[in-house]
Amino acid sequence: MTDTTLLVTVDSLRYDHYRYMTATREFLGDSHPATFATNTATPSCFQSIVGGIYPGEVGVDADSNVAVELDASYSYGVSTNRFLSPRYGYDLGFDEFTAPGRDEKGLKDRVAEHMTPQSTLFGIASRVWNVVQSVQRRVSTVERDYRPAADVIAEFLDATEGRDAWFGWLHFMEPHHPYNPDDGPISRGEAQQITRRVLDGRGSERDAELVRELYRGEVEELDDRLAVLWDAIPDDTRVVFVSDHGELLGEYGEWGHHATMCPELLRLPLATRNISVESDVLSLVDVPTLLLGEAYNHGSIDRETAYAASNGNHAAMNRDHVATDDGVVTLDGDPAEDDELVAAKEEFEQGAARPVRKDELPHDDLEALGYL
Repeated sequence: MTDTTLLVTVDSLRYDHYRYMTATREFLGDSHPATFATNTATPSCFQSIVGGIYPGEVGVDADSNVAVELDASYSYGVSTNRFLSPRYGYDLGFDEFTAPGRDEKGLKDRVAEHMTPQSTLFGIASRVWNVVQSVQRRVSTVERDYRPAADVIAEFLDATEGRDAWFGWLHFMEPHHPYNPDDGPISRGEAQQITRRVLDGRGSERDAELVRELYRGEVEELDDRLAVLWDAIPDDTRVVFVSDHGELLGEYGEWGHHATMCPELLRLPLATRNISVESDVLSLVDVPTLLLGEAYNHGSIDRETAYAASNGNHAAMNRDHVATDDGVVTLDGDPAEDDELVAAKEEFEQGAARPVRKDELPHDDLEALGYL
């Protein structure tokens, strides 16, 4: 009998794409049908996933960190996102913690400074980087922007080999944009170029369809890599698998993940192994509660309503509906009515903390991820 617990988090994974993760579904089972994000961006969502709190100022501390609360005999974490690093307190409670370095800034980081995908500057820089990458592709191999899943898994399995008690947290950047799977229909350099073009609003419908295919390819590739992890860990390991937020693939004329409150961004895949889930509705603030087996911070064992806030916008969600400032829709996005949910949203809005805005985050980390 082992004493092992694993948290697996995936950046930008849509609820409706969990069905393409056949190995993961075989190991964990189906996703919980009504799990919701607390925000639409990684820095705020992980205050909930790790801290069990609704987002406010960026980062977590010893009183909002499930790794500290678990106090495992050995704990190992691997982050592939600079916002999930010791700078923001995410190494607390871990014996060893790996995160992306911040001592190097490449050309891509420099041309991404002070931009959002909707800005004019992003369009100019996107075209500049595409030209640079076209030249680069002729003389060298274009690499992923983020550490690949296979490396993360190999590091973790090496660190925990021979141990029968541990807590692990692995964060994967697939399928965060740019979508460029290893076995995609085009080269990695071309995939990155087309992704930028679509995010810049300059893509054709053919580009859009290809980018959707590339996104699905990222999801399937991650699932293939995770199969190695599922085969290696003990069968009785307690596992929580969850996305931080979804991704827009052209809905509402948008791509990526911004402040738009909608089911495509707020509804998440969450699956567990050897952890019982009784609640009809789950929020990201409940993830530490699932791992601990008891309510932690803002988490709940049994909830009826989940909440989200981002850039002055608010949302409330139950097992059937999502209520936003724009009205009420079903989890599939169809118009609906739910006066009780609207009232719950308004009540939450009155007392909710203001999550940090993207433009208030450290610029060097935003640059490294291609934002602001």
